[in-house]
Amino acid sequence: MTETQLQALCFQSHWNAYPEERGLLYMNFNNPQNARHGMHLRSIGLVAGVADMTYLHSGGVVFLEFKTLKGRQSALQIEWQARVLSVGCKYAIIKSIEEFYKAIGK
Repeated sequence: MTETQLQALCFQSHWNAYPEERGLLYMNFNNPQNARHGMHLRSIGLVAGVADMTYLHSGGVVFLEFKTLKGRQSALQIEWQARVLSVGCKYAIIKSIEEFYKAIGK
């Protein structure tokens, strides 16, 4: 399963299981189509290394990075994770739907 397929599976599963939380789990648009699009996105706030998704809940925020079973974070993703953790937010690397639900406390 690709990272995109895993992310879609988790999102759709959550969307269907928790309709009252729709809009609280969302994708962070961080994959430009090309260099020009990337320059435009950076000019309006794109930050390299940001997690794939964000989950908002009454206890705070969890940033979710989706990876294949063999996938590894880039150096920029590791740096961004450290920044997130340094301000008290949660961050999870997701490699299965079970890890997803554990990370969001479901």
